[in-house]
Amino acid sequence: MSDVYRLEYLRGRKLKVFLAVADRIIPPEPDCPGGGTMAAAGVVDWAMRRIDDSLRKQLLGLLLGVEVLGIFFGGLPFTMNGDGAKDRQLRWMESCPIPPLRMGFFGLKSYVCMGYYTREDVWPTINYGGPLLPERQYADPVARKLCSGEMEVTQ
Repeated sequence: MSDVYRLEYLRGRKLKVFLAVADRIIPPEPDCPGGGTMAAAGVVDWAMRRIDDSLRKQLLGLLLGVEVLGIFFGGLPFTMNGDGAKDRQLRWMESCPIPPLRMGFFGLKSYVCMGYYTREDVWPTINYGGPLLPERQYADPVARKLCSGEMEVTQ
């Protein structure tokens, strides 16, 4: 792998929170990586470049909010809490009576799922044989390389 994708938006604390959230939304299993991998973060970061700037800022702000809210569920920031506290917090966000937090959770969950399920190395572990038209090219060669694992992801 000579190509490298350098994360532009998911960096530092935001990356750490994203990886922790993603691993609770899609936990790792013995034969399958969880959602919290640099490969998934690379796909999400690539997609974030294509959304409206204000929406991207809200999503990144939500990650920081998730970190702080962890104090109410386990006494520590989200990334430092145990899995039980993380799961309680995410379940609360999923059914939160505050619409922006609930919508933010589902937006974040959608990005986690996109970053995970578009990765070709995950397909065999979920018994997915690939797209019906495998020869069809991605609109962006960077996305193709990220999803196929041909590109390393770094901060």
